[in-house]
Amino acid sequence: MKLNFIGRNQQLESIRSALRSGSTGPIVVAGESGAGRSALVERALACPEAAAYLVIRFSAADTAADIASRVASAEGRGSLLLVVDDAHLSDHASLLALRDLGRRGVGTVLATTLSGASARRPDPTDCLRFEPDTRSLSLPSFTVEEVAALLDEMAGGHVRLATAAALHSASGGNAARLHDFLVVRGLGERLTRAANGWELQTVTEWNPVQGPLPSMRHLVDATWEAWSVLAFDRAYELCKVAAWCGFGQLVAAPLAHLLLLRGRVRDSMRFLDSLPEGFVETTPHLALARAINLACGMDRPDAAGEFLLGAALLGGGRPRPVYLAYRAWVMALTGQSPEGLDAMDGEDRETTLFVHAAKAMTVLHSRPVEAIFHLRRALALVTGGMGAGPPWLSPHLTACLIDALLLAGRTGEATLLAAGFHGGEPASGWDVAVALSMVSSAADAA
Repeated sequence: MKLNFIGRNQQLESIRSALRSGSTGPIVVAGESGAGRSALVERALACPEAAAYLVIRFSAADTAADIASRVASAEGRGSLLLVVDDAHLSDHASLLALRDLGRRGVGTVLATTLSGASARRPDPTDCLRFEPDTRSLSLPSFTVEEVAALLDEMAGGHVRLATAAALHSASGGNAARLHDFLVVRGLGERLTRAANGWELQTVTEWNPVQGPLPSMRHLVDATWEAWSVLAFDRAYELCKVAAWCGFGQLVAAPLAHLLLLRGRVRDSMRFLDSLPEGFVETTPHLALARAINLACGMDRPDAAGEFLLGAALLGGGRPRPVYLAYRAWVMALTGQSPEGLDAMDGEDRETTLFVHAAKAMTVLHSRPVEAIFHLRRALALVTGGMGAGPPWLSPHLTACLIDALLLAGRTGEATLLAAGFHGGEPASGWDVAVALSMVSSAADAA
């Protein structure tokens, strides 16, 4: 499988126009590493306009003497197109020789050069940029729409926007990185037809690393950023990209929770079970995911409590309070009455958050006014910019707060709060708020 040439229509037409006109002004194509400069030149040389020229290719290692010798042997055989790829690696004398050939009308120079942070300074191709009739073309990163069009061609059908957005985010719209993900690492073969378009196959196990991935850090950062801003559809597809490339351990918490929120309890548990021994127990949000799977997805709240208590005591010494707070919240969520909440309050931001969430769930129906107080305290902690709690907790708590306000007879406040609660990206906001209550029934169908 290979990527089709897509996009760059404006730049390709500019080159074709210059060749049609017979202008001898240089054509300089600039782009960052992997932007597709060479592919654009190859596409241009395959166009009918290039057939009117005798194409002479030079390498960056060719000297001014090499250029003069090869051009001299070709003069008189028609219009010349002097092509040098990666001209930023050439010496200045060679490019000055090419510039002089253009000035004398001997041939048209078509050169590619590197732009961006890694570009050479000074760039030898600068001597071409200020010549009369120069065409300077810049190759920007692919847009989401261009990535979507490329994926549609690969899959032979509509690919979900979240999948295209994920691969655009993971690659930064860079053609070479896209090629690495889709062809070298085989993600193009991982596309599968879903109800509303093609998407990446679900990952249910931690896969071994497939070798170095230069864009790994960018991919992982993009995943966590999408997760943190509640762009859960995009985050889910990014998690799949990372996991299929062997970096699932670095995005394990978002992936486990996103599988859970989609009602894929068994898949979430299989993924958690595939992680290295002890990794789940020592990673708080992974431990929380396992506990929610057990309590809500499998209707085993006692097993969830035992698991969190064991994780809290792991390593001996004083129990880790955040695991006890998780346990209290899970108990309250499943209709039990946790004890010792006041003793945990104030330990740290996340522990305090779950203590207030547990207190709120305990009194939501019996004392809604008290629940309102605890829910607002919890929301202040989860939205305070310190990263407390998984991102889905904020919409969940907001939905609980709306319920508490209605139960307390404060309809106006509940209506005002609900009014701004439905406009987020798909699979965020209200959809996420109701997901936990649907986990049990959705798990049966997963």
